[in-house]
Amino acid sequence: MNPLPADAAVFESHLPQLLALVEKRLELQRGFHGRADLPALDPDLFDLARELGLLLRVVYRYGLAEALEEESAWYASALSSRGPGRDALTLLLDSWIVAIHGVVKPPECDRLARPLQEVRSRVDRILSRIATPPSTLLPSGVHELVDRLVRGEKARAQGLLESRIAAGLAPHEAITDLLLPAMVEVGRRWEVGASGIWEEHLATETALGLLAGLAASARPREALPRLGLVGCVPNDEHQLAPAALSAYLELRGWNAPSLGRTLPAEQVVLAAEKLAPHAVFLSMNLLARLHDAVGLVGALRRSRPGCPVFVGGRRAATARTWLEEAGARVVDSFEEAHREATGELPDHA
Repeated sequence: MNPLPADAAVFESHLPQLLALVEKRLELQRGFHGRADLPALDPDLFDLARELGLLLRVVYRYGLAEALEEESAWYASALSSRGPGRDALTLLLDSWIVAIHGVVKPPECDRLARPLQEVRSRVDRILSRIATPPSTLLPSGVHELVDRLVRGEKARAQGLLESRIAAGLAPHEAITDLLLPAMVEVGRRWEVGASGIWEEHLATETALGLLAGLAASARPREALPRLGLVGCVPNDEHQLAPAALSAYLELRGWNAPSLGRTLPAEQVVLAAEKLAPHAVFLSMNLLARLHDAVGLVGALRRSRPGCPVFVGGRRAATARTWLEEAGARVVDSFEEAHREATGELPDHA
């Protein structure tokens, strides 16, 4: 592991104090400045403030300032759908800028605040990027599947999948071509305020049931003598990705149990030691989890050096350099993960 950059060390040493100051500033804005719009963002605003602190830790530690604007678009989307998007995003950024200048001495405070100030100057551009109309270019059948998922209509959603499989779609392709695009659209609708939190939760639970049904009922064309261990990097709350990958690999012939989400690193390592899988597959959906991911990959490689570790997810490609330096192989799709793990693609360092 490379030594911690000096500015990153300063930030991390002050992180609890910085976060307390950020939360205090948000609370003052919420309660004493006539901001009746801010309570509509509870608890998202305070949760996002803490998440931004974790993201900044990764940005400074791994030199990923260029990714801050892209990540800010996600924050902007979540805030814009629930109230004063521009004001809320600038308030979030300003609170961290003020905290850094209030706690950290020059010249470190100037360097630490600069990436946030640059994003702050481009807020309008960020908001214009997320102001997109509902997606109309989804694959055939996905819109209908989304409608079934957000209503919790498992039987009708399952019927849609079964009809496509009967027409020639491979069961594992039902996951990548239908279920995953549908859940991306569910998430997009939640981010832009077109659906509620309860609908997103209902869709997720329904999709999990469909995945379990597919893996249990469909027979893989070929049974592979392969055991794959699937899970999330520590502190990742996205439960659908490991469930979907587990089902996908099972349908391609693997035995691929899933550890689910938020399992501590030492427990993932222990599972790998006890189960001795041929490969470990990890999902990383937030760049703020990069430090957790790097630590887990390193621990797995030390514990079982002959077992390849594959990492995918929404932000894995952004962190490719650091993940691969830790010993992981970054993959961009379920298909690539399956092919690399079964040796159908050339091995690489």
